[in-house]
Amino acid sequence: MSARKRWSSIFLGALLCSLLLGSLAWGEVQLFVDKQTVRVHDPELGKQSILNSFQPKGWRTHNYFALVWNDQEGWVYDIRTHQWIPLKNFAPLSGFLSDNFALVWEPNRVAIFDAAGRNWMVSDFSMDTITNPLLSRGMGAVTTRKEFVVYDPVLHTWEIYDDVYPKQAALGDNLAICWNETDAFIYDTTTHQWIEKRGISPQACIVEDYKITIFTEDSILTYDAMSHRWKSEER
Repeated sequence: MSARKRWSSIFLGALLCSLLLGSLAWGEVQLFVDKQTVRVHDPELGKQSILNSFQPKGWRTHNYFALVWNDQEGWVYDIRTHQWIPLKNFAPLSGFLSDNFALVWEPNRVAIFDAAGRNWMVSDFSMDTITNPLLSRGMGAVTTRKEFVVYDPVLHTWEIYDDVYPKQAALGDNLAICWNETDAFIYDTTTHQWIEKRGISPQACIVEDYKITIFTEDSILTYDAMSHRWKSEER
């Protein structure tokens, strides 16, 4: 083997080892589930954290979280704090994870684990049947058959807008929007307020960090959360 090929092989081997070690250090949480026990491998502690006497019905993993649930409760493990945090008296149908949040829901209730506050926040008002849960890096939301419900990560509260009858919804890190056949409804976490745009017949919406773009049949409407102003142009 020539010296050039030998150095190429050594470099390739070193690169593969580096990628492998990086994936072990920064990869997704490792979760091991059996009939009565849940075990999470905590890469920073280098050992497993065990949840005993728990009969899991479902589970999820993400970069920092492991989430498990059954018909009576849910638990989330955050590898940044090395803790299991329980959600009692709640029977999740399913759950989602992002870097900062865990979202679970029942037919008529929703709960979110906020890593910043290290606690679960459960909706405390009545709502219709949940139809679509949404989760981003910055916030969470659900639509029901008639309402739009958004978690404000600054206020640490669930906010509800009634009589929307949403057709679709979209979520960013700071803004949330749902729309029906005629109107659009935005929740802005920079002002902690709902914003209406009535009679526009939305066809599609795009959510960016601090901007929402709404497409209608003949125009493009843009809401800027930095200036709190609307801009309109022909499509």
